[in-house]
Amino acid sequence: MAYSQKTYNGLPVIEANNAKIKYYVNNVENSNWTVTPKIADDTLLIKTYLSEKTKIMFKFKTDIDSIKFEINHDETKRFYVHLNNESYALTTVRRQKIFIPTLNYASTKSNPKYKILYTNDNEKGYLDSLHSKYPITFKNSKTQIDKVLTILNWTRSQWEHRGDVSPKKNDAISILDEVKEGGRFPCFAYGYVLASQLKVSGFKSRVIYLKTSDISTSMRGGGHVATEVFVDELQKWVFVDAQFNAMPFLNNVPLNAVEFQNAIRTNFDKLEFKSLGKVDKMSYINFVQPYLYYFDCSFDQRENVITERNRVNNKRSLMLVPLATENPTFMLVWNSKIDYCEYTNSIDDFYAKPN
Repeated sequence: MAYSQKTYNGLPVIEANNAKIKYYVNNVENSNWTVTPKIADDTLLIKTYLSEKTKIMFKFKTDIDSIKFEINHDETKRFYVHLNNESYALTTVRRQKIFIPTLNYASTKSNPKYKILYTNDNEKGYLDSLHSKYPITFKNSKTQIDKVLTILNWTRSQWEHRGDVSPKKNDAISILDEVKEGGRFPCFAYGYVLASQLKVSGFKSRVIYLKTSDISTSMRGGGHVATEVFVDELQKWVFVDAQFNAMPFLNNVPLNAVEFQNAIRTNFDKLEFKSLGKVDKMSYINFVQPYLYYFDCSFDQRENVITERNRVNNKRSLMLVPLATENPTFMLVWNSKIDYCEYTNSIDDFYAKPN
């Protein structure tokens, strides 16, 4: 612990001429903090995904002075900021672990009726057109993961995210045509384009819809859309988010959506992201973590379907729901029913190997 030598009321003191302060958590700069002497005990709460066993190095830096110390789980540190040689502001720093629910699923064998269709005979013409009109160049792609990362990066680079405008059509060519004319679209457009471009390169892929635990009661954004791709070399599904150009890894293994949620909860320290761009780990996890609760995808992932779309019991999608959790039937933020899903608690149902 490295405290300033000066003390006031038995606590360390640092000097400041400016009330605007920067603070750092493990050398990562965070939002500015404003020293407010009028508040009797001004508390800065450090919320973290790090495990309780992992120490955090905290630094509080004024325009002329600083204080630095380690802070453990649920620990509190106090010091004073002496502002403009006049008032003393008591400042409390407290560390708190962000609560992430433990999600459990059934380990039953996959139900054969939950068959998701990934390819059909009519796709080739559409995918050939997509490849011809919007080709992707691969350089140094030695593995399938390298290739997926290239397609992910290409998709992210096509436009900047805009959440309040939807494309006229939801297929990749139509979306990219609008982008060429200046269109900017939400997360689901990235999901559609990425899934289709992955198919062009021979992958089985699907658009995956993420929903919060409180989707039936919350007016905040209840959903996010990403993509999953089946990597033959690894024989597993892998989560990719084109809006953020991110693919999660743990111990050098790419993760699916369920594994990603669990890694945030249990192995945040070791969780990393691979990307040909730049992923801000904290910012992205702060955004996506609440959405990693309910997962659903369509029973029909085929392009250019001429006949009727594949359904099961007249439902178009399969939703994975944690055990001991109610099946969501309403999305308040959009004032819409969720009446299009078959529900399952089985990991094997949702992550069955594609045919």
